[in-house]
Amino acid sequence: MSIQAYGKKFPILLRTPSPRGQVELLETIGKGNYGYVYKGRLTATKEISAVKVVFLKEDELRETLLEMEILRGCDHPNITRYMGCFLKGLDLWICMEFCGGGALDSIYRAIRKPLTEDQIGSILYESVMGLDYLHTKVALIHRDIKAGNVLLTEQGECKLADFGVSAKLSNVGGRARTFIGTPYWMAPEVIMTDPESATHSSASYDAKADIWSIGITAIEIAEKNPPLSDIHPMRALYLIPNSDLGLAKPKNWSKTFQDFIAVCLIKDPIKRPSAAQLLQHPFMVK
Repeated sequence: MSIQAYGKKFPILLRTPSPRGQVELLETIGKGNYGYVYKGRLTATKEISAVKVVFLKEDELRETLLEMEILRGCDHPNITRYMGCFLKGLDLWICMEFCGGGALDSIYRAIRKPLTEDQIGSILYESVMGLDYLHTKVALIHRDIKAGNVLLTEQGECKLADFGVSAKLSNVGGRARTFIGTPYWMAPEVIMTDPESATHSSASYDAKADIWSIGITAIEIAEKNPPLSDIHPMRALYLIPNSDLGLAKPKNWSKTFQDFIAVCLIKDPIKRPSAAQLLQHPFMVK
């Protein structure tokens, strides 16, 4: 499909400038099914940027443009900053804040010993701060909170990233019904929206689904894997609502950390704390 044909369905593409003279690619830093990620430099400001180069695909373009729109509207120190978008042929260049520390899952896998409880607490605090902003100011459910979507800058700041499956709600406190996310981190109420489930027609969820994912991420960072990761993801989806999940070796961790995880993993979302309430938990306060 030509860019003119794409432009009829997505007029914003016809207004997207060329990267020529505006972005300089410096080195390749990643590769995925969507394309490549480069370290780049914005010519006008000399700022270093992560440049995600995505080949236009009609079935994925709506989600990509929605993610850009979400990020363009965000302004918070714990959310990756949007820095611009360009079009070269059928390649979309999305410029984002460069996080030189990389994704949190690559960090915990690269070190021998687990991160300390204080380090985990600092990471989770900044992540929940970002979630509170998304939930209350942007009316958004991230829907894919996990260590792989928490990026670290070279200064040690934490940034929530990857809004490709996020739900933009019509209002704060709104609900979603789409069955989407990464299985091991999915909240029970999200699993209930599975089209194959008997509860599909009546199930929905709100932003507290992200709080469940924070609890699973806490375990993932501490133990270098989320609970149930040794079994097939489809089997995990059945077990999550019917299991009591927690740290495999709780004695290695403080009671405060154990309680933080427990309140995140309250199965009833009505009783589960919001991000703002979670920030008042003793594990966050310290």
